[in-house]
Amino acid sequence: MTNNIQTVVHCEEQLQALEQAKLEGPVVVWLKMDTGMHRLGVRPEQYEEFIARLHACDNVAKPLRYMSHFGCADELENPVTTKQIELFEQTTQTCQGERSIAASSGILSRPESHFEWVRPGIIMYGVSPFSDKDAQQLGYRPVMTLRSHLIAINDLKAGESVGYGANWTSERDTKIGVIALGYGDGYPRMAPNGTPVLVNGRKVPLAGRVSMDMLTVDLGPDAEDKVGDSVTMWGDSLPVEEVARYVGTIAYELVTKLTSRVIPVYTKD
Repeated sequence: MTNNIQTVVHCEEQLQALEQAKLEGPVVVWLKMDTGMHRLGVRPEQYEEFIARLHACDNVAKPLRYMSHFGCADELENPVTTKQIELFEQTTQTCQGERSIAASSGILSRPESHFEWVRPGIIMYGVSPFSDKDAQQLGYRPVMTLRSHLIAINDLKAGESVGYGANWTSERDTKIGVIALGYGDGYPRMAPNGTPVLVNGRKVPLAGRVSMDMLTVDLGPDAEDKVGDSVTMWGDSLPVEEVARYVGTIAYELVTKLTSRVIPVYTKD
């Protein structure tokens, strides 16, 4: 209570624990309501019982608060989202207490779902929650840029391969850049050949399998890049959403999988 902690109740076990707890005073409780995602939350046929028991519990600050979560709001035309909003609205419209259902995708696409509270997540990174739109299209700038640098530049002849499994073979004489970053840092091991990175402001393709500590790119035969040059894996001028599409995943996964080996540098802009 000292730190104004709020809690969520989404199941019978939590409710019983709250009813039986010996607390110094009441806590703010959000009742998590399953409106159609079927992951966490009280089912519609249980709403009335849970609301009554929470109102009767001395450990619960009044008024009770209500929340749910969208399952398909990142798909703009999906009717499931409309049904979830309607059920949540119908169930809570006569209840006193603040409500929340919209996270990043709902905030941007469903203004009717904002209610009293919204819960921004991925958009706090300046990343789009939609698979078909980059942040720039939505008017956002990325707050995370993943950078490394070239640690070697090697000449490769036509017909020669590079990396584990020799799964990329050059069709021409070229220069291969070796970048000090790999899946041990959280870069996706399954990134395919052709996945773009930025070297000196131009896109160059991944060439060869991502290693634990390194990855390799085709700089091109006329490259003038030098060892030590900075490389952008995603961020300004290379949206993380674009990289995610090459990998076959979503931007959420890329920005949350970086490991402790990546040293964060915070800047003011």
